Amino acid sequence: MHKFEHNYQNADGIVEIAKDGLCHRCGACVGVCPVGTLATDKSGYPEIVDSCIDCNICVNACSGIAVDYDGIGKRLFGDAYVNDDPMGVVRNAYVAHAADQAFHRGGASGGVVTQILSFLLESGAIQGAVVVVEDPDDPSLGKGIVARNREDLLRSQQSRYTTSPHLSVLNEIKDDDGRFALVGLPCQIHSLRKRQDMDPRWKKRIPLVIGLFCHYNLPTEVSRQVAAAVTPPGLDVRHVKYRESGEKGWPENTLDLEFSDGSHWHSPYGPAQTFNVLSRVTKLGRCLQCLDATAEFSDLSIADPWIRDEKGQWKYHDSDGWSSITVRTEAGQAAVSDAIAAGALVATEIPVDEIRKGQWQMMMEKREQTAFRISARRLFRLSTPDYPSPLASVSWTTARKEIAFWIMRLVPLIPAIRRLVMRIAFSPFFRRFFVEPRIAARKRNASGSV
Repeated sequence: MHKFEHNYQNADGIVEIAKDGLCHRCGACVGVCPVGTLATDKSGYPEIVDSCIDCNICVNACSGIAVDYDGIGKRLFGDAYVNDDPMGVVRNAYVAHAADQAFHRGGASGGVVTQILSFLLESGAIQGAVVVVEDPDDPSLGKGIVARNREDLLRSQQSRYTTSPHLSVLNEIKDDDGRFALVGLPCQIHSLRKRQDMDPRWKKRIPLVIGLFCHYNLPTEVSRQVAAAVTPPGLDVRHVKYRESGEKGWPENTLDLEFSDGSHWHSPYGPAQTFNVLSRVTKLGRCLQCLDATAEFSDLSIADPWIRDEKGQWKYHDSDGWSSITVRTEAGQAAVSDAIAAGALVATEIPVDEIRKGQWQMMMEKREQTAFRISARRLFRLSTPDYPSPLASVSWTTARKEIAFWIMRLVPLIPAIRRLVMRIAFSPFFRRFFVEPRIAARKRNASGSV
C-alpha cells in the first residue's frame, strides 16, 4: 500500500483539507467517524461538532487528499487492472431499462439503478441501499438516506448533478451486520474503498457498489444561484430536478425548478448543455482534479447510452430512455444477471466498445484536463491530491482549452456578473445562435466515429 505524505491529522485536519480546496463534499469523514465528531454544514462541508478521539480514521478515508489508483485497482481486480485504460476493468456491457414502469419513467434515463436495488431488496440480497434524495428542508441540496423500501427508492430517482455529502449516512449502518448496496460518484467510491481497505468489515457490510459515470459535478450552491437568477418575485423554490423526465424523455430531460405557486422554470437545453452552461459560472472545486470518469472501482457502472449509429442518430433511444451498464466484478455480474433472469431488467448485451466510443471524449478530456490542472496548481504551489501514478501527457489543444476555461472561471467571483451571464446563457437568443449550431456540429462529427 502506498504511503502518502501530508500533514493532515484527525478532525482538525479534515477542516484544513476543506480550507485547502481538497474536499469533495462526499461526507465520508462524517460517516466513518466512530464517535460523531463531524457533521456537514449547509453547503456540505465538514465541521467539528463534538470532541475528537484522535483515531485519524476520517483523514485516512478521505479521497480528497489522495487516491492510490494502482493500489485500489490491483486489490479489487488483480492483474486485470491497468491504470492507463480510463474504462477500467470490464467483464460485460449492456443497454437496459427497468421493467417496472414506475422506475423506468421516473428515472433519469433507463431507471436501471433503482430497479436493480428494488430487485435486491425484494429478494433479500440486501437490507438497504445508500442513495441520495432531495432534502425536504432545502430542495437545492441532496441528502443521503439508507433506502429500505420501494418508496425510498422512488424518492431517490433521477440525477441531481450537484455534490451531495451522502456518505455521511454510513454512520447509520456502521454497527449493522446486514448487507447494503451503495450508489455513488467516483470520488465517493474512492473514499469507501479506502475505508474498506482499512476495515474489512465494510467489505461485508457493503458488498455491492453501483457507480455513476462522471465528467465533473456541480457544487450545491449552483441550484441556489440558478434560483436567484430565474425565480419570479415573491415566490420560493419548492423542488429542483436536474433530470426530470418530460414529455420528450431522454435525452431532452433537463433542469426544472418548481415554484411555490406551482409554476415552473425549465431550462431551454438538454442536460449536457445545461450542465456546460452552469459549469462555466460556478466554482467547481476539487472535482476538477479527479481522474476517474467511469467509476472504475465500482462493481458495475451506469451511464447514459451516448451511442450513435452511422447516421449520427441515437442508437438506443425511446421516450422513456435506456441506460448503459458496465459490469466489472462477479458481484456486479450476479446482480445484473439475476435481475434480468427475474424479469426486472429489460437488457441487451452489447460490445463494450460501443460504450467506450460514446464516452471517449469525456474520458480523455477528464484525464488530460485533470493532468493540466494539477500541473498548473503545483506550479503556483497550490494544494493538489496525491496520485502515485504518473499523470497523462497534455496536448497543446487541451492546454489551450483549459486556459480559455479558466479565464471563464473568473465569472463566479462577481455575483452580479454571474447572474447576468446565467440570464443571457438561458435566453432563446443565445440558444438559437450559439448553442444549436454547436450541437448540430457535434452530431455530424459523432456519426460513426469515436
